[in-house]
Amino acid sequence: MNLPDTSINASIEIGPLRRLRFLWPVFISFLTLLLLGATPHTLYAEEPVQPPPNFTVAFIGDQGVGPNAQAVLDLIHNEGAAMVLHQGDFDYQDNPDAWDQQINDSLGATFPYFASVGNHDVSQWAGYQQKLQARLDSIPEATCVGELGVNAACHYQGLFFILSGIGTLGSDHEAYLREQLAADDSLWTICSWHKNQNAMQVGGKPDEVGWGAYEACREDGAIIATGHEHSYERTRTLSHIESQTVDSFCDDDPATPDPDVCVSAGRTFVVVSGIAGAGIRDQERCLPATYPYGCAGEWAKIYTSDQGAQYGALFITFHVEGDPKKALGYFKTIDGEVIDSFTVTATAPVTYHTFIPI
Repeated sequence: MNLPDTSINASIEIGPLRRLRFLWPVFISFLTLLLLGATPHTLYAEEPVQPPPNFTVAFIGDQGVGPNAQAVLDLIHNEGAAMVLHQGDFDYQDNPDAWDQQINDSLGATFPYFASVGNHDVSQWAGYQQKLQARLDSIPEATCVGELGVNAACHYQGLFFILSGIGTLGSDHEAYLREQLAADDSLWTICSWHKNQNAMQVGGKPDEVGWGAYEACREDGAIIATGHEHSYERTRTLSHIESQTVDSFCDDDPATPDPDVCVSAGRTFVVVSGIAGAGIRDQERCLPATYPYGCAGEWAKIYTSDQGAQYGALFITFHVEGDPKKALGYFKTIDGEVIDSFTVTATAPVTYHTFIPI
């Protein structure tokens, strides 16, 4: 049998491959020299995730069940808030069904409502947690990992927030805070828990949290939202919380009536929003009862029974005036009075991506 002569075709196909084989070591050596002597250059900077324009969050704590609590929830609805962060103490009746129904009556069963456990929620926590989980499951855009309301890290609409039970329920809270904060680079971060350190409220609450958690959140530039004391108070920008050191580099906009605040790595502010319906207490610390108050000058606003306080909620609207790094905060009462108004400015962390020229 005569076989076709393929020697010419074979030489055509193999010849170039052989030449490439001999050139390959030269190419590798050339590439190695370039890599060893190359200088990395920034290719692009990735901005952190940011909330949509005019995204409003309501902050409340110490709620109860009844007309005052319902009025605060109605206020939240009327203000157009897109989300609630509740800093513990729900209905004071150990009745998850009644508490959840009160929320549904004003905001609806699928409204984004996230909460941290309070001391008055512990005995029926499994029931409350079940209600919160069901609500979370109805919000496809929201994600929470960990133990909801105790040690949970959540993302929703460009916000990163940690729901902590520190001082109330669970364990290893500070380690969890530090771990989750280090792993996230969101533009806006919030630490939410119920209890206080004595110096971070103006009533009679003792030290129940420890400074480590406060400082961990400050180091990351996270807003710190608490409850427990039945009043409203907000600090100025603090560069160290345990010593109540006021940051001198945060500019105050004269157009806003109350001191503005800044959040970035190493500085933040602390707020107690604990008058959502379950009683209002007096000012026992940092007197006098008028600005600039006492202590170390750390308080931007104090609103207790001594100032004639009424129930209400703190609102923070993120991504305002076309600026994702700007937010507007205000505390509004159920009577419609705005008693605190301020700007929050964030300095975003930036993730840099690099390349090596070859």
